[in-house]
Amino acid sequence: MRNASEGLEFAGYLWRRRALVAITCATALAVAGAVSLLLPARYTATASVLIEPPGGNDPRAATAVSTVYLESLKTFERFASSDTLFEHALEDLHLRQRYPGISTEALKRRILEVTKPANTTIIDISATVNDPKDAQALAQFIAERTVALNVSLNQQSDADLSREPQQLFDAAKTRREAAERAKDQFTKATPVEALDKEVLVAAELRSEVGKDLARARAELANYLGQQQAPQPTGAGEPQTGWTQFEIVATRAKIQDLESQDRQLLQSLSIKSSVLEDLRRRRDSLDAELKAARADEEAENTKLSDIKSSSAARGVRLKVLDPGIVPQRPSFPNPTLNMAAAFAFALVMSIAYLAIRFAYDRTREMHHQRAFSTHSDVLR
Repeated sequence: MRNASEGLEFAGYLWRRRALVAITCATALAVAGAVSLLLPARYTATASVLIEPPGGNDPRAATAVSTVYLESLKTFERFASSDTLFEHALEDLHLRQRYPGISTEALKRRILEVTKPANTTIIDISATVNDPKDAQALAQFIAERTVALNVSLNQQSDADLSREPQQLFDAAKTRREAAERAKDQFTKATPVEALDKEVLVAAELRSEVGKDLARARAELANYLGQQQAPQPTGAGEPQTGWTQFEIVATRAKIQDLESQDRQLLQSLSIKSSVLEDLRRRRDSLDAELKAARADEEAENTKLSDIKSSSAARGVRLKVLDPGIVPQRPSFPNPTLNMAAAFAFALVMSIAYLAIRFAYDRTREMHHQRAFSTHSDVLR
């Protein structure tokens, strides 16, 4: 009962001094409202960057997102919160001169906030400045440059991986081009087909000469046989003379044909030797060109495989939302400030009255005990 009576007594005490509570709360509301109106307005714009996993051509890899992977994406917060990137943003947007005497680090903590909501692949970039358009421009600038920085790093990584294969491909290409030039120069400067035809014609001509020579020798043998055969009765001197003439003529023909055959044989031997050398050179050039083309194709395949696999290696960033120009200031918030001031004033005034009530009650009880003691003494 004592606690209940004390509670009722304190409630009555508060009611009698309700004017103090009301004045305190009203004063807090007025001060909070005035301060909110006097403080310069600050606007916050937020841009969002989407982090796309390195899925490549396999859709299953793109959806295989684990908790560890999501946690590792916090690394990309460093891209957006880079001091160098923030400094470039201030210079490009002409915001640095508005905050003289403030270091870049302190200014970044004041106006830039980069967060990655839990279990998401999104980075939120919030910029808070006095001008709403500058806030949106700063958030969008940081988002776009973050994406550009990631693209640059991926390209540099791809270039490092493909540098040696690219050099091998360039060397193979140079070799193939040199082989083609050598083959073209050889074809233009050396008419192998014409020489081949000449050798073929010479061989056919020698074959004909050989046939004529064989017939001439057969005729000579025939005439020699006629000369040595016994002459028939009644044959005269003219028949013998004619046979002798044919023998002489045939021998002269044989000598001429043999001379032609030797010349043709010598010419054919020289041309055949030259043709054989040219054919070996042509075959060597063809083999070199074939090997060079095969080498170039192999190196090109390796280089293409490395380039095509770049999508499966690097994480890609994309500006999901560049943000909008904020319509209402994010600071100060008069409603929130006045509500907080009202609650604080109410709690503090009640606490003050509680302390005052306890103090007054203690004094009253002390006076009552003193009065009782004094009355007992008088009796």
